Order: sequence, then structure tokens, then C-alpha cells
Amino acid sequence: MKIRLINAAIFLVLYIAFLAWYDGWGMDPFTVEEIDMLVSKVEVQDTNPEELKNLRGLLKDDDGEEFFMLNLNRYEYAENEVQQGVPVAYQKYGQAVMPMILKRAGHPIYIGEISDYPVGGDIKEGSWQEIILVRYRSRQDFVNMVTSIEYLKAAKHRYVGIEYAEVIPTNVMLNLVTPRLFILALLFLIAFWNLLHSRESCYNHQSNLQYVLLFFY
Repeated sequence: MKIRLINAAIFLVLYIAFLAWYDGWGMDPFTVEEIDMLVSKVEVQDTNPEELKNLRGLLKDDDGEEFFMLNLNRYEYAENEVQQGVPVAYQKYGQAVMPMILKRAGHPIYIGEISDYPVGGDIKEGSWQEIILVRYRSRQDFVNMVTSIEYLKAAKHRYVGIEYAEVIPTNVMLNLVTPRLFILALLFLIAFWNLLHSRESCYNHQSNLQYVLLFFY
């Protein structure tokens, strides 16, 4: 019984540690001073006013919680490249950026190819080809990533592989695609298997003891 309680406590600590990392416990939203400082840094790079306004809006909406970035992409292909699918340049960008996203507890939620016919409404000719939805732990993680030197090096591939894109931050209202439940279920399965294994070991031990006693009798 004591061993079972210890195992349960270990699994509980592991799950809490995962939640603390995945949800970014202790991460505070951007302050007004931090927002002004970040916008000032970007402003000196000759960024257009509309982009500065959008950046300030992204930072002001920071509540320290997770958010999802919607990417609508139309690709640019090299002359000797097949004019469909994801171009090589954007693939290089994705390969370089994915580890940066994962180490900040972010991950893709959905990647899909967009059909060229609408079921309702209108689709402009030459509109988006692919939709990518990415989960970020916080706006602070996103900003820290896209302003890092390693990201800026990778971003050059994105500029080559993208003809036009819209990147839209979205706030969570309902999210059923979360590893929180998967990790919890995995830990329960491990704990259940461990319980069955311990009972089987106990049963085998009792059977061996009975065999020894019968031998002496």
C-alpha cells in the first residue's frame, strides 16, 4: 500500500511539473513599459505604422495565457520548382523554427491544404493555399522567439517561400485538442500497468511460498 501511494505521488508531481511548463506558471503579461520598449525597438527598423499598430495590439492583448496563431499562406516557388505543395524554402523555414516552438511549449494544432473552391461565400483567385494553426504558451514566448537571432536567421527562408500571408492571433474560447488530457491519460495507464504488475508479482510470490510450504509438508 505504501509503495502504491509513493507511485501515485510521483505521477502527480510529474503531471504538475508538466502543467507548470506547458501552461507557463509564473509568466506575467507584458507591462506598459515593456510594450513601449519593444515597440520602440521595432520602430527604428523602419517598420510601417500599420505593423507597429498591430504589434502594439498583440502585446496589449497579452494576458499571460496561451493563444493560437492562424497562418494563411500563399507560396512563392523557385523557377525550377514544382508549382504546388510547400516550396523548399518554406520547408527549410519550418524545419528551423519547429524546435524553437516546441522548446517554448508550443506546437502545431492543424495544418491543411485549402481547396480552390468555396462551399459558401467567395474565394478570390490566387488566394491562400495552406492554413496552419499553431499553439503558443503566451504572447511573451512568441515575441521572444521571433526577435531571437536564431529565428531571424531562419526567417530569410520564409520570405523567399511566401508570396502572401496573413498571420492572425486568436484567443481561446474552446480547445479540445490539448496534450494535457493525453499526458494525464498516459500517466493513468502507466500507473494502472504498474498496479497490475505489482499485484501479479505479489501473486507469484505467494504461489512460490505456498509451493515451498507444501514441499516441507
